[in-house]
Amino acid sequence: MLGRIWSVSQRFQRGFFAFGRGLRFIARHRLWAYLLLPAIVSFLLGTALIISAFVAVQTLGEQWVVVPLGPWQWLYDAVVDVVAVAIALFLALIGYQTLIPLVVIPFLGPLLNRVEKITTGHTIEVGWRRDLFNTIVGGWFALRDALVQLVCLLLSFLCGPLQPIVMVLVNSYFFGRGSFDYPLEKHSRTLKERQVLTRAYTPEIYGLGLAQCLGLLVPLAGMVLVPAVGVVAAALLIQERDPNTALSVSPALPQR
Repeated sequence: MLGRIWSVSQRFQRGFFAFGRGLRFIARHRLWAYLLLPAIVSFLLGTALIISAFVAVQTLGEQWVVVPLGPWQWLYDAVVDVVAVAIALFLALIGYQTLIPLVVIPFLGPLLNRVEKITTGHTIEVGWRRDLFNTIVGGWFALRDALVQLVCLLLSFLCGPLQPIVMVLVNSYFFGRGSFDYPLEKHSRTLKERQVLTRAYTPEIYGLGLAQCLGLLVPLAGMVLVPAVGVVAAALLIQERDPNTALSVSPALPQR
């Protein structure tokens, strides 16, 4: 039991520190040009979501009070602004996580191919039919995950002071899994196989996701770098732990 806990903790740490390794890999091999378009799309997406969510929440807050509060109106407005910022940032984060697989990560294909070429000497090619299937599945997963996160947010209020910790864990999983999904698409033949692989990398997913959440706290650079660095880090982690091995130890699928 203690050995398993130690193994999981080691894999979690490996996932967490892989974010820094991914950033160093990009810098060492001068892959910045591959980040330009995804970075622009990511920045525009994040900015649009934050502004939209803030305006929507602030507008709703201003409509809650129909009776003028006199000299206390400024205090109410200040509270509304603070609450609006907090709620807007969280809603923007959920929207950002939901839309990254659909809007940003598809632009990271050339970067992932280059990483594979540098590390293995070849790229893993998939046909257009599989690409289309993965896109449809990715869209469904994104919508499903957004609903799950909203439910988790509501339930997390029951945790009292532990609520922020619970939501960090939830967000870490979805961030990390989003980064793993794209590389794992190339290593799985079916949706069932991909789901098994995702479970096999769970500790690394949590570790990488936590690093990505912390990375988003860095103004501007967070939105620009986190999606690309996360995919590179996931690709490096997958190469370290062969997907064939991960599948062979799972009872859910036969060995290849």
